[in-house]
Amino acid sequence: MIGHNNEEHLALIADGEARIDWVRRYSPVLNGMVSNTLADGSLKGKKIAVVVHLEAKTAFLALVLADAGAEVIVAGSNPRTTNQSVVEALRDRGLTVVANADGDMVSWEKELLAAADHEPEYVIDDGAELTMRIGIHRPALYNRLKGVSEETTTGTARLYALHAAGKLPFPALTANDARCKHLFDNRYGTGQTTLQAMLRLTNRQIAGATVTIIGYGYVGRGIAEYAKKMGANVRIVETDPVRAVEAHMDGMSVGTAADKVPGASMIITATGGIRAIGAPEITTVDHDAILANAGHHDLEVDIDALVGMASSTKQMRPQITTYRVGERDIHVLSGGALVNIAGGSGHPVEIMDLTFSVQGIGAHQLINANLAPGVHVLSKELDDSIASAFLKSKGIQLDPGRPEQEDDVMALINKMPAV
Repeated sequence: MIGHNNEEHLALIADGEARIDWVRRYSPVLNGMVSNTLADGSLKGKKIAVVVHLEAKTAFLALVLADAGAEVIVAGSNPRTTNQSVVEALRDRGLTVVANADGDMVSWEKELLAAADHEPEYVIDDGAELTMRIGIHRPALYNRLKGVSEETTTGTARLYALHAAGKLPFPALTANDARCKHLFDNRYGTGQTTLQAMLRLTNRQIAGATVTIIGYGYVGRGIAEYAKKMGANVRIVETDPVRAVEAHMDGMSVGTAADKVPGASMIITATGGIRAIGAPEITTVDHDAILANAGHHDLEVDIDALVGMASSTKQMRPQITTYRVGERDIHVLSGGALVNIAGGSGHPVEIMDLTFSVQGIGAHQLINANLAPGVHVLSKELDDSIASAFLKSKGIQLDPGRPEQEDDVMALINKMPAV
């Protein structure tokens, strides 16, 4: 039995290594320009907690930081998205990993506090999940933090709220607001992989289907674009009037949840908030409709409300739970967790090469730039350097601007009289 267990463990490590090696193969920016930048020795001995969905792409980021000399502590940002083979491969490499697959919310809370107990100086976070818990449960450590780099829209909003409340005593970079992150990760990454995961899990057809998307930020917009191009009839529910106008001008059908939820065969939440599909919306969901979450919180689909309204539940297929509500069957994917990661392979490697390059350069900035407490965005110069490295890896060259193409605004200003 011991030998058999050891064989299983070695097989897990081998599988994790293969997954990470696949990521390395398609991450030219992180494996090139970013690694070269981090090789200046400034990360040596720094304690960095990486708390992002713990799969192969996150593991490669952790290894790049470790190769630069950092002491890396790895945890997952959601209990349903941790891959055990990746965990074992990282542990075999000597990294500190406090997460395991197949956990629940209780075990995940313990893992986050275990990461905090390693007393990181810097945090690469997702949803500010570790940052908030350190502030609540480890206040002395919170005041000693030297910097946080945040992955998501949800976490960025939390950081701004902390700053407004006077409770952000360290610099925080919103990696989410870097152009090389939100323009590609949220739109193309989530857009593609959300639908891939839903179709793989359900074996349903999207062409001709009516798909309602709750939220039209970059994530919702990406999902809508992919769904529309795949032949779906796309509806949008949005509370922000400007985003609603944008959805309308993009050719989407826009309206209230009361109008756009009934008649939909697939409903996808993408708000970054909670209870986007709650009790009021559940009462209008059609029989046999599929609910999936592409936002940050597992609570975007109110599972507790569904449980309270359902007379029975049944596991129809792997990661599909069916709730019997009156005479209707309502199918929820991946327990309401992020469907593209919990029910799929997560973002394409090339997309995460850009996103994690922002995180790697962001960590270097936090360590070296002496930023003031508050929320910061990666400079245009650094953002451009990541994009330029990506283009170079694809063999793409751009024309440089010529002097005669520039608007000589100073010449015009100098002609103006003093005021």
